[in-house]
Amino acid sequence: MKCIMSPFNRCFLNIASEEYYLNCFDDDIFYLYINAPCVIIGRHQNAYAEVNHDYVKKSGIEVVRRNSGGGAVYHDFGNLNYGFITKSGGADARDVFLEFTKPILRILNDLGARAVFSGRNDLLIDGKKFSGNALYYFKNKVLIHGTLLFSSDLEQVSKSLNADPRKFEGKGVKSVRSRVTNILPHLTAPKTIDEFSSIIMEEITGEFSGARMYELTKGDCERIEALSDKKYSTWEWNYGNSPDFNCRNTLKYDLGLIDIGVKAEAGTIKEIAVYGDFFGKKDLDEVLLSLKGLKFDEAAVSKALDGVSIADYIFGLSNEAFLNCLFGGPQAAIS
Repeated sequence: MKCIMSPFNRCFLNIASEEYYLNCFDDDIFYLYINAPCVIIGRHQNAYAEVNHDYVKKSGIEVVRRNSGGGAVYHDFGNLNYGFITKSGGADARDVFLEFTKPILRILNDLGARAVFSGRNDLLIDGKKFSGNALYYFKNKVLIHGTLLFSSDLEQVSKSLNADPRKFEGKGVKSVRSRVTNILPHLTAPKTIDEFSSIIMEEITGEFSGARMYELTKGDCERIEALSDKKYSTWEWNYGNSPDFNCRNTLKYDLGLIDIGVKAEAGTIKEIAVYGDFFGKKDLDEVLLSLKGLKFDEAAVSKALDGVSIADYIFGLSNEAFLNCLFGGPQAAIS
């Protein structure tokens, strides 16, 4: 296992690094990085809906889209980010989350913070979230990464993100700030974020057989910077051209919330997009591309999905629920 402390603190470079590790290293990877203030959105999210753009622009907060699913998160110099890349072996998403968050939970509990895994992909202390995790399947590998709110400015979390109230219906949740906490106040003895980073890296290099520190070479950095310039710092990747949909429906299901928009012309699907904080083992774009050009008709789309399991692309969602949302059925609410 290669263990890497990132030399970068710009979000475009650190997200580009993850793609570079997946493509160019055959070893398992563990890495840590800290970003300057930024917002990271999930692969399937609508940036315009998730981010308070007036505020982030005024504050110089950068926005980047990652490859993994899940929700939007705020990073700053008080937030430590970690990631594992390993051969997937076809493991279930929850099993992957549990396996790779165990070392983090053990370290935190050893330092006095009573941290636990909860729900779909969150880590909590005293019922408050300090870490959200996401994953991305790539060929025969899986990447799992997460945030660790150590001493972040929690006020900025609330100001930078637009929390969709539909996600929290019936949960009695009043604000983003009330749901999250920093790690530092829960430690038995105070630590700096650099000390905390070193403790985590020492634990990982000691636990995993063959784990060794790896310093990115000049060539590594140059290729990461090129990828950042070409993809991750571009408007096309982070925002893109969203069509004006003439049909848009929303579905809240057990694992999250999805929005499906369709632009139809002469009764056929010209554009289709799915937004949400979901995870999937396969790339949903494959399915959406196969639906373009079809008659905008439930029977026609259902037939096209024969042999396709939507749950492979959106964990926890059945084909029936997908169709109901797409066509405004009983489980969907028109937005």
